[in-house]
Amino acid sequence: MTETSWVPREGLVVDLRHAIARAPRDTPEQRFEAWAWRALLDEHGAGLLTRQAAPSHVTASAVVLSPDGALTCLVLHGRLGVWVQPGGHLEPEDMTLPLAAAREVEEETGLTGEILPEVVALSRHRAPCRPGVVDWHLDVQHALVVAGVPEPGPLAYLSSESLQVAWWHVDALPDAVAPGVVDLVSRAAVLLGVRRQEAGSI
Repeated sequence: MTETSWVPREGLVVDLRHAIARAPRDTPEQRFEAWAWRALLDEHGAGLLTRQAAPSHVTASAVVLSPDGALTCLVLHGRLGVWVQPGGHLEPEDMTLPLAAAREVEEETGLTGEILPEVVALSRHRAPCRPGVVDWHLDVQHALVVAGVPEPGPLAYLSSESLQVAWWHVDALPDAVAPGVVDLVSRAAVLLGVRRQEAGSI
């Protein structure tokens, strides 16, 4: 997409507020991030959700999991040269953050599935999009479960942003993963396991 400006719909802004409120707050770091993101949203408003916002803006991503939670699909980022979960900037057509994350997954991997309703994490990390202008991506991280049973290994699908796309065992991720990805994948797999247990007990 071009760098033209746009104003996110109010529902998307409300969805971000809900995501911040629902995000895990188990550690001092998590509690501070939630507070800081809410303060940034109060200060910048809807503009924080666009890629034009500086020095930080919101993105959405999703850990892609097999139905049993044993495998995850990662992409080798073309600019960073490390394996990451699919994700990226919000776009004018996005209605919610989970739908934005699902769109990014399909664009970068060709995969579709069910987005879990929970927010897995709020992640503030260095932004590669405009060095020296944008310092941080404020990434709202989700989990998406595909319908089929994948096999470990590379996928033929490639996007313009990815050097490779591949399924990996969640307990045997590649060495060259971005900081935080190992913990994120583990959190998402645990979340899926809890949901499967709850569904089985009904």
